[in-house]
Amino acid sequence: MTTTFISTNSLTSTLRLAAMKSQVAQTAAAKEATDGRHADMSLSLGALTGRDLALRAEHSRLEKIVDTNEIVSGRLSASQTALTTLVGTAQNFVKELIAARDTDTGAEVVLPSAKTNVSQLTATLNTTLYGQYLFGGINTGVKTMNDYTSTSTAKAAVDAAFLAQFGFTQGDSAVESISAADMETFLDTTFANLFADPAWGTTWSSASDENIQSRVSTTQVIQTSASANESGIRKLAMVYTMMSDLGSTKMSEAAYQTLVDKAISLSTDAIGDITLVQGRLGTAQERVKAASETMKIEQDLMVEQINALESVDAYEASVRVTLLQKQVDTALALMARIQQTSILSYLT
Repeated sequence: MTTTFISTNSLTSTLRLAAMKSQVAQTAAAKEATDGRHADMSLSLGALTGRDLALRAEHSRLEKIVDTNEIVSGRLSASQTALTTLVGTAQNFVKELIAARDTDTGAEVVLPSAKTNVSQLTATLNTTLYGQYLFGGINTGVKTMNDYTSTSTAKAAVDAAFLAQFGFTQGDSAVESISAADMETFLDTTFANLFADPAWGTTWSSASDENIQSRVSTTQVIQTSASANESGIRKLAMVYTMMSDLGSTKMSEAAYQTLVDKAISLSTDAIGDITLVQGRLGTAQERVKAASETMKIEQDLMVEQINALESVDAYEASVRVTLLQKQVDTALALMARIQQTSILSYLT
């Protein structure tokens, strides 16, 4: 005859196992009561686990794109601000040129502004954000524009072109002998070539013609930057350089007026060209904003679906915690009573 099933060891082992299971269940219930989600997703969802994981992966993907769009929006906004500054400066300069065209001291009045503007142009185009150059195209890690200084390659190229064309330097008194026709020819050919490829990329700009492409949604990839190689920017560089470094203060009235007329024409064209770039960037800004808003709506819908799969009743889970604690306490109390039981207590 066997008596194992009523032995104190058997009863204690059974109660210990029950207490352990209750403690495990209590831990899971406590987690659910705290988090409001299933403690073990795979166990609770079964075949729906794959859908839950897919929803979470897609939600994470959209979240990364939305976060990236914030950076893209910052770059576009900073680019717009810089371009607005360039346009405003150019508009003011055109007014100065018009006012100074027919005055005896016009060249002296315009010269300081022209020198300041060429420096501000290069400084603006070398603007950085998040450690990247805004107007470098895809060359965001390289300084975009060379400064126009006495030792720069751009200055050397202008000096060499002027000397080759006229046989003397910009500071020579012979500048006064340059005719209006000769000045116009120089501006339209030799000088203009300094701001066209390949000279522009050799002496002025390190930017790429190719702009940054950004994925702004799961289906859209758009241009989200501007390059210092844009035609409007080249024209502004040409205007400020011709008015600051071609010996305007020594020119004859006719040559000077030809110079100013060309500068006004180029400035007007430059303003129009840069405005078009701003329009393109503005369109990109709207597309980024719309894409982010759409993705945030999609994320909200995904969150609802994820919650429907993963969420539990936190109140019901907390009730289970209490009940399971009572079961554990009861099991432990019974184990203590049984362990104190001895047959010796019943022998006389």
